Amino acid sequence: MKKILIIDTRAGNLFSLKAAIDRLGFNTTIRSTPDHEKFDGIVIPGQGRFGTVLNNIRADGWEDYLNLAYQQSIPMLGICVGMQIFFEHSDEDKESTGFCWMKGKAEALNFPKKPMVGWAPLTSEQWPSSPVYFVNSYAIRKSEHSIATTTYGETFCAAVKSGSFTGVQFHPEKSSKAGSSIIQQALSGLEN
Repeated sequence: MKKILIIDTRAGNLFSLKAAIDRLGFNTTIRSTPDHEKFDGIVIPGQGRFGTVLNNIRADGWEDYLNLAYQQSIPMLGICVGMQIFFEHSDEDKESTGFCWMKGKAEALNFPKKPMVGWAPLTSEQWPSSPVYFVNSYAIRKSEHSIATTTYGETFCAAVKSGSFTGVQFHPEKSSKAGSSIIQQALSGLEN
């Protein structure tokens, strides 16, 4: 049974995320600080402000741990702001610098209503066009690593993949069977 780490960024309902991952047959642990235990996959959950999440990750000692995971190609799933921190910056907190694993920044897009809340279909060659659940005010407009887009007022990047890292702007733990399939693929290191 693969061991999955959920990083406690001090925001959001981590237990519903843990339950969704456990249902897929993973052995999931939530940690607020790193230790020497080895995990087969890592999840950065998706609620909170860009700058606050980064500050909490760094204050709790996760920065070196995550950079090492990146270098070692350990499967990682970033959800919503957990994906945005893979990038360089965000308009939400312009003074904060992300992990810079991918080029680009999260922007306040031309959504009909802010925040975007609700279901929207994906356009993807890797995943079904099933609707998934979004809650966000900021998003990555375009990325060379994009594997899915969605449209809400304008088209934006709904998911990215680079090596063993997958990022999703939506909440797969709230996205029914499609979300479960995406979690399974991301944490198993599957290509599609």
